[in-house]
This record gives sequence, structure tokens and C-alpha cells, in this order.
Amino acid sequence: MFLETVLKEKKAKVKEWKTSVSVSELKESMQDVEKRPFYNVFAERCANAVKIIAEVKKASPSMGILKEDFNLEQLVSAYNEGGAAAISVITEEKFFSGNIQLLKEVKKLTSLPILRKDFIVDDYEIYQAKAFGADSILLIAEALEKSQLYDFTALAKEIDLDVLIELHSLKSYEDKLLDIKDFLLGINNRDLYSLKVDLSTSEEILKHIPEDQKVVIESGIKDRKDIERFIQLGVSNFLIGTNLVLSENPAMMLKMLNGLNQ
Repeated sequence: MFLETVLKEKKAKVKEWKTSVSVSELKESMQDVEKRPFYNVFAERCANAVKIIAEVKKASPSMGILKEDFNLEQLVSAYNEGGAAAISVITEEKFFSGNIQLLKEVKKLTSLPILRKDFIVDDYEIYQAKAFGADSILLIAEALEKSQLYDFTALAKEIDLDVLIELHSLKSYEDKLLDIKDFLLGINNRDLYSLKVDLSTSEEILKHIPEDQKVVIESGIKDRKDIERFIQLGVSNFLIGTNLVLSENPAMMLKMLNGLNQ
């Protein structure tokens, strides 16, 4: 199972990190980190303007390396130009070819808030995210126990990080998230086991989510038609990765998705 494999790898990586940099060192590094608002950017579930979290993503488990000539500076510049509301940075190393240093590099290239997207399994990674410049972290509901989701969210808020909790099924929402407050809910259309994408996943889950819950739709958004499909369902916040990275003109694609070139 992909999820089980990546979580095993991640736990081993965290042990490795802990031997080189302590939590106390991370806490010291956190002191001078600029915090940019992330949660408030997506305060409305369906705003007049579309809000897109554009992703820095070098590879994926299903497709491998996305772009051999990947240029971080050009990509972030395109996201700035195209009207991204925030930038997601994948830091997982083995399956997505990311690294923690990308957070610092991206933060220097943009004034937008930064989301650390990874498979967080330990408190250590939350302190690490803050120390390296993240403004928000992603937690995956299917990867964590209910108590971990609660504790990790509380810790993030304590050190002034916003939280996007991603889920792939309605069961995860009902079993794990009902007692957690003030988080962005990311509904991911990708099946964690087959890795296939189906936009109807979000459509079905949305039927059961309270209207006051702030929502971001993730995975599978390709064009303005997909955006409008969810606006009709009352959501205008999206996280888009692969299709932007693969685009010959990410800035133009962002403008099209935002409806700015119509």
C-alpha cells in the first residue's frame, strides 16, 4: 500500500533528522521567521474571486519526475504573476523529490503565504516547518489517528502555524475531524490506494460537510470548467499542482483558472 510505505519511510527520515538537529535548535530558529496569514486568505468557502494554492512539485508517485528542466525561480515567478493566493511546497523526498530547504527558497521568491505539504507523522516536523518558513502545514486524516490530528493541530496553532487537514473519504471526516476547530478542510479527489483521481469524490463529500466549514478542493482540476463545476457547489478554493507544473505557461494557466482572461 502506497500510504503505508510512505509513512514508514517518513518515520525513518524523522529519526534521521532528530540525530542532526534537535527540537530546541528548531525552536531557536523559529524566533525570527516571518508569519504570513494563510487561513484567513481562504476565510470564505465561496468568494467572488477564485483562490488557488499553486504547488511546487518536482515529482509524483504515479508520474515520476514531472519536468526534467524544473526551474524553481521561474515557476514561483509564474505563480506570482498568475495570481496564486498561496503556494504549496511538497517537501517529501523519496516519492516527490522534495526537500525541506525548498520552504526557505520559495519564501525568498514570493510574498505569498507558504503551505508545507508532506506526510507529517511527528511533532518534530511541525517545529521544522515553522523553522524553515512555512505559514501553514498539511495534515492527512488517513495517515493519522484522531488524537494525533487534534494534538498536531493544537501544536501548530500554539506556534502560529495554520492547518490544512486533507481527507480522501467522508469516513475520515466523520470519524476524526468533528471535534477539531478552525482548520481548512482539503478534500482530495485522489484515491490513496489506486492513486486514481475522480472529481466526484469531492462532490459527494461536500454534500455532508457543514456550510460554515472552509473547504479547499485538491487534485484533478484541469481547466476553468472544473473550477466552475465546484463554484456551482459553493466552493471557490483550490489546490493545483501537477497540471500547473506541466503547463508550458503556468502564469497564463492560473489566469485562465481564475477567470481573469475571459
